[in-house]
Amino acid sequence: MADFPLFIKMDGRKVMVIGGGSVALRKIRILTDYGADIRIISREVRDELKMLAEAGRLEWQKENLTKKHLSELDEAFLVICASNDETVNAMAADYCQKRHILVDCAKPGENSDCVFPSVVRRGNVVIGISTSGGVPALTRHLREKIEAVMPEWYGDFERALRDKRRQLKQSDLSQAERRQSLRQWIAEEEKIREKGREPYENRNKKEPSGYGTDGDGSKGH
Repeated sequence: MADFPLFIKMDGRKVMVIGGGSVALRKIRILTDYGADIRIISREVRDELKMLAEAGRLEWQKENLTKKHLSELDEAFLVICASNDETVNAMAADYCQKRHILVDCAKPGENSDCVFPSVVRRGNVVIGISTSGGVPALTRHLREKIEAVMPEWYGDFERALRDKRRQLKQSDLSQAERRQSLRQWIAEEEKIREKGREPYENRNKKEPSGYGTDGDGSKGH
């Protein structure tokens, strides 16, 4: 059965990451863009994670997870099991599931309540792509196709559209008229931006696209 797509506000939510290797790094790169409060539990971590910790963007607990420390996971909204030790991952996942704490296990064959999709992001416009863990290569292919047809200016486009919608809500138009006006504005504005696509993109910094576990060849949606 396919997994259910759900977007969650992560700003300020506690995320504990068990492990400090490449899988942990990929997931943390995504989470830092969405405001999560991240703690790594691992004696050793990648240099990039050390730099993030030094910059105050996450907390680094410099010890490996053991049975006596499991209760620390009670603070978490989400626990990511990305240790190289499968026994540790299984122990943490079992603990979390018994306490209804969301858990994402990075390696195939481990139990997860949720997994990271492959993500395309343009400002507040976010698209998550999933094959429910079945075919990661297909999610990468779909992500690349979407990135190719979704210009970088869609982030600014969404912000402009939000302002337009606010203006229309303050007008005397009926709901049906506002809806029609907004659809017309979207179509016309999109055509204008498409005509100036290349110079517009060159003037703007590229928004990050996230690479969830389903997009990097390991387990994912």
